[in-house]
Amino acid sequence: GESLWNEKNLFTGCVDVPLTEKGVEEAIEAGKRISNIPIDIIFTSSLIRAQMTAMLAMIQHRRKKVPIILHNESEKAKTWSQVFSEETKNQSIPVIPAWQLNERMYGELQGLNKQETAVRYGKEQVHEWRRSYDIPPPKGESL
Repeated sequence: GESLWNEKNLFTGCVDVPLTEKGVEEAIEAGKRISNIPIDIIFTSSLIRAQMTAMLAMIQHRRKKVPIILHNESEKAKTWSQVFSEETKNQSIPVIPAWQLNERMYGELQGLNKQETAVRYGKEQVHEWRRSYDIPPPKGESL
């Protein structure tokens, strides 16, 4: 779904920006489209926009299982987010957040306006940074 920075045409990358109202609507619509597909587990990035999308989509699922984020960042987080009731577990879908699924880190482009960046560095250069597997944005990561 659309994030607040997508709406403003800003590079987002790994900055943890939430969904817009339109993004919420898109996530709900996506959920309707996948509502009949059997789903037993969900993997999502650690970014709130991805987690919001997963949660909102799963609310639409025909099985009506409750998506529950399993926190694995520490032993305490694992223990505190654990569900002890087998019945409740059977009515749940585990959601596994993983930073490895986060969007590409755009480095010094994060937070910049995409159009202004294209004017400053040239359209071809920005396209190369965004789409190349081996040429990262300044101080960003390659794919």
